[in-house]
Amino acid sequence: MKCLLLAPLQYPFLQSIIAGLEANRVELRAVDYQSFFSPRVNARYNNYTTLPMRLRRLWEEPYVRKTNAEYLRLFEEFQPDLVFIYNNQLARPATLEAFKRTAKVAFMLGDNPLYTPSNIYNLHILFYADYVISPDSLWCEQLTQMGVPNMVFDCFGFNSQVYYPMEVPEAERQRYRSELIYVGSASKTNWGYKRMLFLDLFKNFDFKAYISGSMERWYSLFPGAASKIVPHDRFDAAFNNLVYNCSQIAPVELVPSLFRGIHVRVFDILGAGILPLCEYSADLERVFEGMELPTIRNYREAEEVARFWLTDQARRQRCVAAMRARVLERYTPPMVIRRMLDALAL
Repeated sequence: MKCLLLAPLQYPFLQSIIAGLEANRVELRAVDYQSFFSPRVNARYNNYTTLPMRLRRLWEEPYVRKTNAEYLRLFEEFQPDLVFIYNNQLARPATLEAFKRTAKVAFMLGDNPLYTPSNIYNLHILFYADYVISPDSLWCEQLTQMGVPNMVFDCFGFNSQVYYPMEVPEAERQRYRSELIYVGSASKTNWGYKRMLFLDLFKNFDFKAYISGSMERWYSLFPGAASKIVPHDRFDAAFNNLVYNCSQIAPVELVPSLFRGIHVRVFDILGAGILPLCEYSADLERVFEGMELPTIRNYREAEEVARFWLTDQARRQRCVAAMRARVLERYTPPMVIRRMLDALAL
């Protein structure tokens, strides 16, 4: 069975999808549309997507047209049984129609398509799907109500080749040691404000927040959180695993486009063997049903909750072990891919 994966391959999360496909003996060809262009052309596209459409179309249309032409060329050359698309990858309806003539089409939603502005067709193309994986059960309900077929709630867990407990050399442990750890990105919108508000909850701890991009516009409002930020400009799963292993608790906020869902970072943190301290969500409770969960239901309680779990090491370790066991029992990448392939009869 052959699969053409269309995805932004620089993101560490994609390694979980690739590992799941390979574990199921799928012959894989993974493609990132940015590989079709020079770094200069990609930078222009990435930097100017927020301009008015009348200005964007002059250079965006050739970029997207070439992307879809390359997809069709690769599809014809590789002849896959399945095309698996992360979010939308600039795919157009005509391209999906061509795929559907001889292959199944599946999507993994990393972002709510009602919030993602990168492609005006990002919602429409889901109607071509034979299978859509969503990390948020409310997205499933929303899109099913709109008529999108084959919506499935599922979680990719963690890739144990990337996120795992490790013995850290003493020099690195001293450099990266902290009680609490956060790794994430900046935002210039109110999402950034919410992130700083969340980080500020932990200003009274030994806390490091590795942030890619600038959050300086919020520093005057949250000087405590600002003092904890370490500039960090790379997508590097190995580094994430290292710093997680040098800490004890990793706070995880619920990004605004997740309503009930689970941030993928929760699973990465469990893979590394430390405790995710999560902003409460219904799907978190669903996946870890029957367990005592370290959750923040109200920001005013966050410091107390963090201190409780930090102080009780034995309880924290039992919780991590139980949550990891649940993921390994039900949500490993090969299991998620197997469920998809079985549903597609592939």
